[in-house]
Formats: sequence, structure tokens, C-alpha cells
Amino acid sequence: MYEVLNQMRRNGIEDREKLLAWFDIMTRKPVEVQTKLLLELLNENKDTEYGKKYGFANISSIEEYRKRVPITEYDDYAPYIERMINDGEENLICSQKPVWYNKTSGTVGVPKKIPYTQRTRDCFTRYSLGYQSGFLYRHLQEKYFGGRWLNLIRCGGSIIRLNDGTPYGPISEASLRPYIDKWQHIFPTPSQATFSPKGTDTRYLNARYALCDKDLNNIACTFTGFILDFCRYIEKNWKLLVNDIEKGVIDDSTELPEDLRESLSAELRPDPERAAELSAIFEKGFDTPFIPKVWKDLQFVVGGASAGFARYTNEVRSRYLGTDIPFYYRGISASEGIFSVPVELASHESVLIPDSLFYEFISVDEENAEPVTMDRLEVGKKYELIITNHSGFYRYRMKDVVLVTGFHNAAPKVEFQYRIDKTVSLMGEKTTEMALRVAADNTAKECGFLLVDSSVYPDTDDVRYVFIMEIDRVPKELNAETVIDCLENNLEAVNPSYADKVRNGLIKPVKLVFAQPETYVLYKEMMLMKGNSIAQLKPVTVIGNELQKNFFFALIEDFEEIKKVCGKD
Repeated sequence: MYEVLNQMRRNGIEDREKLLAWFDIMTRKPVEVQTKLLLELLNENKDTEYGKKYGFANISSIEEYRKRVPITEYDDYAPYIERMINDGEENLICSQKPVWYNKTSGTVGVPKKIPYTQRTRDCFTRYSLGYQSGFLYRHLQEKYFGGRWLNLIRCGGSIIRLNDGTPYGPISEASLRPYIDKWQHIFPTPSQATFSPKGTDTRYLNARYALCDKDLNNIACTFTGFILDFCRYIEKNWKLLVNDIEKGVIDDSTELPEDLRESLSAELRPDPERAAELSAIFEKGFDTPFIPKVWKDLQFVVGGASAGFARYTNEVRSRYLGTDIPFYYRGISASEGIFSVPVELASHESVLIPDSLFYEFISVDEENAEPVTMDRLEVGKKYELIITNHSGFYRYRMKDVVLVTGFHNAAPKVEFQYRIDKTVSLMGEKTTEMALRVAADNTAKECGFLLVDSSVYPDTDDVRYVFIMEIDRVPKELNAETVIDCLENNLEAVNPSYADKVRNGLIKPVKLVFAQPETYVLYKEMMLMKGNSIAQLKPVTVIGNELQKNFFFALIEDFEEIKKVCGKD
């Protein structure tokens, strides 16, 4: 039944084993690999306009590179990129012509166009596909093979051609399109659930088709928050889903374009046996994880996870997945390149890839710290990432902060912490994303409700933090004042500087408002409809623009009304 799919998985197993062996060799001599990579990049690009400007041809060491080439940001490359796109100029920042321009999420300012060369694509393919499949096969052996996998990676934007003819759009779209001709062999959901037009209830399609397939082998998503959305949807809508499976229909209340509804409905058949199985499981409630009961052959789950996704990952594990199904947490990646891969199952730590990018690190805990290479990193310290990549970015500030947690051989193990441009600082208190999340999570735990998601708006006019929380399973006796007091205490605990500013009257105590149910799901849907990539839809911990501000504050609800809808039974 799954011959095509399993043959695809088996192809190249020996090559993937060689890749894992090579990775082990590289991590024993990472600085040597890093130096070689940097000098190769400089030699390849010495005749570009940028390379001539900074004398790449005369650079023969990391030290010379630092002296000659400045640390940069996207605005330093924007004029070159516009010339490449609009005027067709080549050899400006990179000797290779981009094969793609990645569209960033656009959640802060205007979406950027990140050049993506074939060398960058090869690195992504090698480590996001080859390394991942080799790693999973090494750990799972024959369990790696079996049924289809549930794909929760949705492509919400269309691809356009820029003036120079290069495609521009979400890279997730490009990575999945090649599988269209084999789609039904690989995924239970129809391709329309992934490449969905506006007005498509993708959550319904993913849930309905996945529930029909009792032989699922694995679940894959961009970030663990999307698995949580999927599971919550099933919990709240299981009766509708089971009824539709039993009758072989799509309920009229489901939002779908009419032509899509007709084409999908024509292929559906009643499945009363599977509906009865599911009904028997769900009628017992959701006090124990339902995933192992619904998909008894599920072997693993793949998704991005880090400190920023802890609240989502923990709930997926405790409420829906259980402890026996292993999690493969993807490493750190971005439009600019793939940075790290895990070396253990179910670990939030990942190891920097020596031959993917050239890395520098700036300590965030020291004033005027100089960039250092990976051999000078210290365990327990946090660093901002500076990268040089295959697509024409040199000493480029990622604005991502990582924590060094240890070493694998001689290569650093890291965990993503927060973005520098998402730190809240009304009066110099510098509250990080991590601290904001910890304060919100601790408040939910102490008050006894489920925190679906939260955001903070730094109100510079009123000089205070305005927290937005979407909550569920709220205790009947809980009141808003108790939650506010608890949140203020937790904010002061995670950031003593904030506490000092509040005590001295420089910052007013926190204001707390509550979002209507499904607010954060609606935000994701809106961003996808605007053409953003699901791979870019990270949690909105800090509200950073007018679009986000207007959206979230338009969906505020009174706390007592929230309790009526989301109170505990």
C-alpha cells in the first residue's frame, strides 16, 4: 500500500549515513572547517562589486576579514538587491545568481527579499532533509518506514516572478511543489489543504483526512504551535468531524470555495467503521493523550521548537501526544541559511553546522564586546549570531540570540533564546522575549488556567506594558484582579530592572486585557492570506507594528465573558 512512499524513504540511505559520519568529523575540527569555508566564500566573490569594495582578494585570515569588512544589516544590501531585481545586474554581492528570493513574514515593516542561491539551497536540502532522514533512520530503524505522514506545513502565499525573472515567495511553497505528482502516496490530506486558496478551512481538511487514515507514520510541522492548533481543533470539533467521516460528507458549515468543495466531496466515501472507532475514543474525554489511541502506528513527530515554543511543546506532549512517541526538534534555520541540527531526539539543543555558514558571536552580556569565533564560546553565555552565507551576506546581524549549552565534540550546542529587536525597553529595563514568556507562563500556572498565547504591547504614551492573553479552562472562582496582580509579580521577578522602574514610578504597573477565543489562530490565517510563509509565522510575543496592534486590540473581550465561554466544566 505504501510502496512508493517507502521506496522514496529508502533511496539514498547509504548517502545519508555518510552525511552523518561527515558531520561527526566536522564537529571535531569546526574552526578548521569554518576557516576553509570563509576563504572559499571570499575567493568565489572577490570579483563582485561588494568583494572589490572590501578587498576580498587580499584577505587570507579571519582576523583580516574582521578588520576589512564591517558588520552589516539588511539595509546595507537592499540597494544591491533592488539593482539585481529591477535592472538585472549580476555579480554585485554574490557571484552566483539567486535562484529564489525568500519572502519574509512582513510582521515588522515591509517584507524583505532575501536572496537564495543554489549553494544555499543545497545546504538546506543536505541538512533539513538528508541529515534529518538519516538521523531518524539511525534511531528508529524499520519504524522509520510505514504509513503516510501528516503535513501541517501550509503554503499561504503565491509565487510571483520578479523583474529579472527570479521566483519570489515563501520558500515552503518551493520545497513542497515537487511532490505534487506523488502527493496521494505521501500525505493523507489533499494538496488543496496545503496550497489552499483564500476561504479554505485548512484546519478542518487536515483534521478530517488525518482522522480517516489510521496508519499515519509521523506528523510534520514548521513549529510545534501548529500541532497544538491541530489538536485543539480536533478536541473542540470531534463530533462534527466524526459525523462527516461516518457519512462521507463535508459539513455545510465548513468554509471552502465551492469548486473545491465539489471536487473533494466527489472523492469521499462513508466510513462508519472508522467513525465508530474515533467516537469511542473521543467520548471518553481528553484527560489522557488521544494521539496514540487514534494513530497506533505513529512513530515520530517533527517540528521546530525552542525556548519560544516551550508552552506549545509542553502542552502537545502532556495533553495530546504522551511520552512514548519521540519528537525530532529541528534545529535553527532562517531565510539566510540553515544553522544547526540536533544530535539527540527530543532535545531543544542543536549543534551548529560548520560547513553551512561562517559564524561569529557577540556576547549580549558584555558592553562593547568584540565578535568571537565558535572556539571561544563559553557554556552558559548568550550571544548574538553574526553570519556570512552563500547568498551574498557578509558579517550579517541575524539579531537572534542563542544560549551556548555545551559542546558536541568541539562544536557548540546552542538553544535559540530571543530576537534582539523584540526586547521591550520603555525606560532602559530591557525585558527579553524569554522573560515575557516566563512571566506569562508562570501566571497561567499559578492562576490555574490554560494560556493559549500571549503578546505584549509596549505603550510608550502611557509608559506601561499592556499584556494580551488568550486563555482557556478558566477556574470559575478566578477574577481578573488576581491575574493582574500575579502577572505584575511575575514580571518583576523575571526582570529586577523592570521591578525597580515600577517601584520608582518610571513605569506604570502592567495592564492586562483578554483576547477572544481563536484570536491567535485568526492572526495566523490572516497572515497566510496576505501571502506570508508559514515558516515565518513565529509567536507574536512583542507587538511591533500597527497591523498587529490594530488586529489584537480589535478582538478584546471582558474577562467575565471569557469565563462563560472558556470556564472549566
